[in-house]
Amino acid sequence: MKIYGAGTPEEIKKCTQLGVAGILTNPQGYEQYFQGKMTLEEITKAIVEVTDLPIFMQIHGKSTKEILEKARNLHAISPQVGFKIISDEKGFWAIRQLQQEGIKCIATCVFTIAQAAVAACVGAFGICPFISRAKEIGMDPETILKNIKKGYSQLEKAPEIIAVSLRNVGDIDLALSAGVDAVGMRYPLIKEMMEHPLSIKAEELFAKNWATIKGEDVSYLEDALKLEGLAE
Repeated sequence: MKIYGAGTPEEIKKCTQLGVAGILTNPQGYEQYFQGKMTLEEITKAIVEVTDLPIFMQIHGKSTKEILEKARNLHAISPQVGFKIISDEKGFWAIRQLQQEGIKCIATCVFTIAQAAVAACVGAFGICPFISRAKEIGMDPETILKNIKKGYSQLEKAPEIIAVSLRNVGDIDLALSAGVDAVGMRYPLIKEMMEHPLSIKAEELFAKNWATIKGEDVSYLEDALKLEGLAE
């Protein structure tokens, strides 16, 4: 179970320090975090400056040739830089060529088992199936993920299945339960993954126990000392 992180440069630093497997980007993030003030080359350099992890920059183009040119220019900035490329005909041809050049690529916006099969055929490093968006249009992403995983298990070298488009921890649990290799999300959702109301409640209920240990400071749990019940 791997996690890929995303977010602002500061959040990417946090993701890196936390130990995620790599960094994912997309155009919504470019707009939100850089507000039209930087070129894609400048954005790439800004992200490279804050992490030593593999970075998958999402790119686009009206043709395979245009995607390839953009990818090669950005990859020249750092060998860390790989790409997320839309799952369509021009995109899969670009992934095929870039992978042959040793540049890692993820087929993104995957919704079907058929697309996952093509991604494996062209040698993609990974795929990014969309979860919440699939659910919203009545698809069954859990079954799709399970079938992709089953198919990939028959391959000697299969793409990583990195589930994205995750709105909440429930989406994450669904994807991981379906057997994906990784989930990708922005840091705030990673933070949500770390917590659960019952975990917080348990720490509060442990307060009175910690208070009996000589030298332990429980002032930050002062209000919880009045709670009744056991943590276990």
